[in-house]
Amino acid sequence: MSLLIHDAFLSPALELLPTLEHYRQDLDYSDAEFLTLGVRRINTYHPSGRSFLQSVRQCEVSDVSLKAYFGACRSRRRLKLAHELNTAVSWQLRVPSDRFAAFPELHGRDLLALDGHDIRHGSHEPAALTRRGESKVPDTLTGVFLRDLRTGGARVLTQTHGHQHEWAAVKACPWRDFLWRPEARGTILVIDPVAVDFGFLRAPSSRGLHGDHANQGEPRGSGIPPAELGPEVSPNQGVLSDERVWFSEAGEFRRIRYRDPESGTVYELLTTEFHLPPGIIAQIYRLRWDIEKFFDVCENLLAEARAWGAGPVPAQVQNEFLVLVHNLLILLSTRLEAEEGLRDEKVEVKYEAALQARERVAKSRGRSVSPWVRVLRRITRWSSQFTRWLQDALLHRWEWTEGLAKLRPLMHAYLR
Repeated sequence: MSLLIHDAFLSPALELLPTLEHYRQDLDYSDAEFLTLGVRRINTYHPSGRSFLQSVRQCEVSDVSLKAYFGACRSRRRLKLAHELNTAVSWQLRVPSDRFAAFPELHGRDLLALDGHDIRHGSHEPAALTRRGESKVPDTLTGVFLRDLRTGGARVLTQTHGHQHEWAAVKACPWRDFLWRPEARGTILVIDPVAVDFGFLRAPSSRGLHGDHANQGEPRGSGIPPAELGPEVSPNQGVLSDERVWFSEAGEFRRIRYRDPESGTVYELLTTEFHLPPGIIAQIYRLRWDIEKFFDVCENLLAEARAWGAGPVPAQVQNEFLVLVHNLLILLSTRLEAEEGLRDEKVEVKYEAALQARERVAKSRGRSVSPWVRVLRRITRWSSQFTRWLQDALLHRWEWTEGLAKLRPLMHAYLR
């Protein structure tokens, strides 16, 4: 029998599964079936778990009972297994070329964006106490994610509980949870501007932590005059100043002021990274937006808007499967390009056309688009057509050759 798209998509995860610490054998509802159904649920549209189970039974995919299925979604052991699997899968992600190769200062260092994403609570979520002592069911819960700015891979960092603020959940994580690769020379963490916590940023355990913040106002304390930027150094184009500043007892920070040549907007970036050229700091922060594209995939292409059950564990299990499907999509698209020469060419053409339009508008206003926009392009996600193709391929179990014949025209042009 020829290879199925279904098997090619799942094989990187299924092959890793038996090697993991939290894997268990000889279960009535096996870990392999738990993985397969979790991926299937992310790739299909069902308003509830009961609806999903009815579908897989009628399609003769599984006869798992409601008790076993929902029990697995509440299992902390299975949650740990899913997280361990995602970590292992993320190590397999590779890119044909390193978009940061022009910056040798970043060689060997992990570049991670951090941010939170909300989903609605499960239907039967119990009430939780607010900060004012009121008993109230939270409207949403927030999963906090990391995205590797080199490969596009994602991981779940943590999740809020009850009415907890996402930053409190982040601060409760040990520093080891922020590390991506064991062999990395260090970690640069790019944080949303609202996450201002000087004590956390300067904690001894977070050396190398990189928190960038825009428009935070004037600090208390003194400043060191701007560094000698060197106008001939192209990465520093647009940098207005590079200062050392102090925030009361929080310690020393670095503040970079950068003007975007396209819009003229001036950004203030705050960081604990003192050694990189200031222009590189500005460009890394620009690429923080890549994590928002991951959330766009989760919300619009995978349509996961409500937690899979009440309590903290089902929502975390759901987030782990969102990340797993996303990372497996990267692996499959990489394989399709390497073995079949298939790329989402229409997305590339659309991106280039949009970039040329930006350049024309900027020129008409006497401005210019930064050359680093082309060199350090944002990670463009695959199109909706590619995601829908995969969902149909998994559902209908298309054979590899048959599935690629259906995919090729979708990679060249949008539906008309």
